[in-house]
Amino acid sequence: MTRSAMKAMVLLAVAGVSLSGCINVLPKTKPIQLYRFGYSPEVKKADKDEAAPVAPAGNGAAMPVQLGQIDFPHEAGGDRVLTTEGNEIAYAGGSRWAAPVSELFQDAVKEGFSRAATTVRLDRRGGSNTAYRLEMGVHHFESAYKRGKPTVSIALDARLVRLSDRIVVGQRYITADVGVRMALGISFKRWHCLSLVDAGEKPRPPPSAVPPPHKWGGPRVYLIGS
Repeated sequence: MTRSAMKAMVLLAVAGVSLSGCINVLPKTKPIQLYRFGYSPEVKKADKDEAAPVAPAGNGAAMPVQLGQIDFPHEAGGDRVLTTEGNEIAYAGGSRWAAPVSELFQDAVKEGFSRAATTVRLDRRGGSNTAYRLEMGVHHFESAYKRGKPTVSIALDARLVRLSDRIVVGQRYITADVGVRMALGISFKRWHCLSLVDAGEKPRPPPSAVPPPHKWGGPRVYLIGS
């Protein structure tokens, strides 16, 4: 073996030892725990007896409704898990949502309507025959321990807006404290599903009035669940 070949082998051996030393001294980091949530069909089955009666659309087809932007507070809409303890708010260390909360929530809403609402078809863009838009504004989405159990608290406003004159024809304030099932990450025990229906060709209110949904024959907002 030539001297140059021997030198090359020694250098490779030294490089290997140095690399292994670097690997051994690197700190061992704990992997981040990821969580997710979404629509649960089991809740729809459990709440079927509590749901309000739903009237079909006038022509028997699903009524197209545009899904507007779902607004989240800046501190709660990302992938960091926002927690509360008394008056203190902080992000949970070592935990993340699998995707930004705003994206997971929007996907859950779309899946919920797609699988549970028989008279409404949500459309992100909206077509020429779309007369209404569903808007949601989330006030808070936080994790906390309540009665010794991990819980996600959520509060939001849901509004049904008529596109022709921008009149709010239906509105509902929704709050929920949802228990966490650790085996499945975050899962809603009680999913609040808004079902928008067209009750037929009945007189509509004047543009200046915004009556409660149950007092007129236009689209109505039903809350399924408690």
